[in-house]
Amino acid sequence: MTHLKFLGALTLLLCIIYTPALAQNQLYEFSASKYLMGTKFDISAVSTSIDSMKKAMYYSFKEVERIQYKMSSQIDTSEITHINNFAGIKPVKVSYETYSIIARSINYSKKYNGLFDITIGPITELWGFNSDNPITKVPGKNVIDSLVKLVNYNNIILDPSDTSVYLIVKGMKLDMGGIAKGYAVDRASGIMKEWGMKNFFVNGGGDMYVSGYKQGTQKWVVGIKHPREENKLIAELEIIDGAVGTSGDYERYVIIDGKRYCHIFNTKTGYPVDISESGTAIAPTTEEAVILSKYLFIMGAEKYKSEHINVPGMIVDSNGKAAFDENLMKPYSFRILE
Repeated sequence: MTHLKFLGALTLLLCIIYTPALAQNQLYEFSASKYLMGTKFDISAVSTSIDSMKKAMYYSFKEVERIQYKMSSQIDTSEITHINNFAGIKPVKVSYETYSIIARSINYSKKYNGLFDITIGPITELWGFNSDNPITKVPGKNVIDSLVKLVNYNNIILDPSDTSVYLIVKGMKLDMGGIAKGYAVDRASGIMKEWGMKNFFVNGGGDMYVSGYKQGTQKWVVGIKHPREENKLIAELEIIDGAVGTSGDYERYVIIDGKRYCHIFNTKTGYPVDISESGTAIAPTTEEAVILSKYLFIMGAEKYKSEHINVPGMIVDSNGKAAFDENLMKPYSFRILE
C-alpha cells in the first residue's frame, strides 16, 4: 500500500488587524499567505502603516515567485532546467544570481562533507517526490546505484568570466530545492526591510526569518512542528533577527509496505534518510539554517550527540526522541513541549 502526502495548502490571503489599547500610535498586525515553491509562505508584520505592510508583502511574494521561475527544475523555462538539459554537452551562461547560489551550494557541499549536494537531481527524479507521479514501489538497487554515480558536486564547472555553469557528465541534474526556498525567504525578508518593515517574520514551509519584535520587547515565538502529530508542536524558542530552518520526513513522503520513504536523501547511497524524523537549526540567514537543518537530519542524532557537532539545533530521531544543543536554552528560551 502506498500513501503520498505533500505538506501545503491552497493559495489564500488572510488579514488580521489589531490595535493594542495602550499604544500611543496604533499598531497593526497584518498577515498574508500564498502557496509558492511547493509550500505555503506566510508573512506577518507589525507596523503603524497598513498600506506599507500590504505593499511590502505584495512585493515580497512577487520576489519569491520570481525566484521560483528562475530556479525550479520543474519549470521548463528556468535557468536550472536549461543547465540540466545541456549536461555533458556544453556550459550554459546564466544570471549572476543563479551562478552565485550554485557557487554557494558547492561551498556548502565542501563544508558539510557532501551530505548536501544539489546534483541529487537524478535521485530525486527517480523517487518522484517532485512530480505528480510518485513511486509505488521502491526502485531497484541497481538503478539507484547507477544514478548515485551522477551525484557529485565536483562535476559542476563554474566559469566566473561569463557566469556559465557546466555539468560535465551527461545525465547529471541540479535540484535546487534544498537551498532555493531558504534563499527566497531571505530575499523576501530583504524586500520587507526595503519597505520599512522592522518587526516581521517570513515563513516558507517551516523555514523562517524573524526580524525585530512582535510587540514592544516581546520576542517572536517560533514553534517547531511535531513530526508525527498533526497540529502539534514538539518545541518552542524565542528569537529576534535570525533564522530557523526545519527539515522533516513528514513534508513529502511515501509509505510503501508500511515503511516511510521521505524526500531527503543520503547523497552517498541514493536512499531516503531513515534515522531522523526532523532536524532544526538556527543561523543568521534562512539559507544557512535550511542547509544546516538538512545536514543535521542526514547526520542523525547519535553522531550529533557523540561528536558534539557545533551547530545550534535539534534532531528528532527515528524513535521520536529529541536531541538538542543545550546552548539553545538560555539565549533562545528553548523548551521541549512534551
